[in-house]
Amino acid sequence: MARRDRLIRQVLRERFVVTLRSGESFDGLLLDVDDKTFRLGDAAALDGRNRALVDGELYIPRGDVVYLQRPGEVRT
Repeated sequence: MARRDRLIRQVLRERFVVTLRSGESFDGLLLDVDDKTFRLGDAAALDGRNRALVDGELYIPRGDVVYLQRPGEVRT
């Protein structure tokens, strides 16, 4: 694995929100990453406050990702 993935590899199995160039967002556990793809499990498509569960694993091309965000605690 390339050295540039050192930080990403340290946070495998943590939950992230992934935002794509198209504006779509997905929430899921980061299961694996390589130089071309992110793999998410337990994933859902996000649309405002709505979540649509993804059946199976989600593979996202790295070139389509604008940013990854680790969600903070939900405050009420």
